[in-house]
Amino acid sequence: MKNLSLLFLLTGLWLQAQFVSPGTGITYTLTSLSAAAPTVLVNNGTSYTMTANVTITAGDTLLMDENTTLNINPGIKLTVAGNYMTTATALIITSGDATNFFNGIQFDATAQVEMRNTTLEYGGGIRVSTGNFLMDNCIVRFFRNGLVTSGAMSFSTGSPVIQNSQFIQNERSALSSAANSTVSATISNNYFSGNTTDNSNRPQINMGPSGLDSIRIINNTVIGDPAKIMVGGIAAASLGSIPQRVRIEGNTVTNNRYGITVYGVNAAGYIRNNIITNNNTQNNPDQGGSGIALYGTGDQLYIAHNEIRGNLWGITLPTSGTANLGSDVAGNLNPGQNIFFNNGNNGTTTALFNNTSNPVMAKFNCWRENENSTDAMVEAVIHHQADDPALGQVTYSGHYNCGTLSTAEVPLPKNAVYPNPSRGFFYFEAPERGNIIIADTAGRIIHSSLVHQGKNEIRLQGLPGVYFMLYQFNHRKSSVKLIIQ
Repeated sequence: MKNLSLLFLLTGLWLQAQFVSPGTGITYTLTSLSAAAPTVLVNNGTSYTMTANVTITAGDTLLMDENTTLNINPGIKLTVAGNYMTTATALIITSGDATNFFNGIQFDATAQVEMRNTTLEYGGGIRVSTGNFLMDNCIVRFFRNGLVTSGAMSFSTGSPVIQNSQFIQNERSALSSAANSTVSATISNNYFSGNTTDNSNRPQINMGPSGLDSIRIINNTVIGDPAKIMVGGIAAASLGSIPQRVRIEGNTVTNNRYGITVYGVNAAGYIRNNIITNNNTQNNPDQGGSGIALYGTGDQLYIAHNEIRGNLWGITLPTSGTANLGSDVAGNLNPGQNIFFNNGNNGTTTALFNNTSNPVMAKFNCWRENENSTDAMVEAVIHHQADDPALGQVTYSGHYNCGTLSTAEVPLPKNAVYPNPSRGFFYFEAPERGNIIIADTAGRIIHSSLVHQGKNEIRLQGLPGVYFMLYQFNHRKSSVKLIIQ
C-alpha cells in the first residue's frame, strides 16, 4: 500500500512538472504562458527558460510575438496540437548549450503552423505531422539525432512549405519525409550547407514519395562539406508503388557525393535550370558521383537547361528509367539545352550514361562546353547502344556548341553594405526582412543571422581577407563581396 501511495505521489509530481493547455480556445504568448505556469516557463526578464514539457492542445494557440530567446532545457519537448503563429521578427529557440540539446518540437496532425523569423539551434529535431505547415525566413542549425532520427525536420503528410530559410550543419539530413506516406512539399529559396555532419548515407534534402501532387524543390542552394564523403545533395525517392512527381528547378548543387537523384515507379516531372557542379566528394564512380541520376520507371522526366560540370558522371540512368533530354517530337517537346563539361572518372569523360534498354531522346544539348563538337566528339562522351547492343539508343543529333549560361540575381543598391572594406564591423541596409550567410572564399560559413528591413549591424570574427555575403528575402537572392582589412 505504501508503494502504491508513493507511485501516486510521484505521478502527481510529474504531472505538475509539465504544462498541458486546456483546449478551450485560449491564446498563449510566452508572457501569458509563463504567468500560467511560472515554474514550467520561467520569465527571466529578457529571456525565457522552459524547464518541463509543454503541450498546446488542439483548440488553443501559441503566439510567438516577442523578439526574445526561448531556452529549452536538455531533454525537454514542445508539442503543439493546436495553432502556432509567429509575429516576432527575431525569435531564438535554443538549448543555449552546444553540448546539451533539447529533445525537439512536435507539431501534431491537428496543428496549424506558421513559423517565421526564428533561429532554431541545438535541438533534437522538428517533427511535422501536419500538412498545414509554413516555415518562412528561419534558421535551423546544429540539430542532432533526438525526437527525429532522420533529419533536422521530418514530414509525414500533406503539402508543407519551407521557404527563404537556412539549414546549416545539422547531424542528419536537413529535410526528410516518410518512405511510406506521401508528402508534396514546396522547398524554395533556401540555403543548405554542410548538413549530415555524421557522414551517414543521407542527402541534405531527403524526400520520400510525392503521390500524384509534386514535390517542388526550387531555387535552393545546396552546398556540401567535401570532408563528408557519404552525403548527397537532393534525393526524391519512392521505394514502393507510390507515384513520384517532382519539380526540381533553379537550384545550385555543389560539393556533394552526388547532385540530384530521382527514384520511383511512374516517376515524372521536370529537372531544369539547375547548376550542378563538383558533386564528386566520395570519388568512387561505382558508388555515386552523378550530377543527375534517374531510376524512375513508367512515366518520363524532362531534363532541360541544366549546367552540369565537374561531377564523376553527367547524367546517369543506372538500372532503369526513362528521360527526355531534348525532343522535337510533337506532344513530347523539350528544348534540351543542357550544358555538360568535365564530368569524368578514371580518365573517361561521360556526359550521359544510359545503362538501360530504354531509348533516350537527347537533342539540342551542349555535350562539350566551349568546344566545336562533331558527332564523333559527342559520341565519345555518351554511353549507349553504340557501346553495348543491349542498351537503348541515345538520339543526340542537333547538338550545339555553347558558352556559359547566365544566372539571374537581384542587384543590391550601391553602398547597401558599408563601410566596405572594414575591420569586421559593417552596416547592411536591407531592402526587406530576410536572412544572410557570410562565407570565406573556401565556402566556410563564418556568420549567419536574420536581418530586418533597414539598417542592421554585422560584426564578423574573421581574419583579413575577402568574404561573400548571400542575402535571401522573399523568394529572391543577392550577393555582395565583403573585405576585412
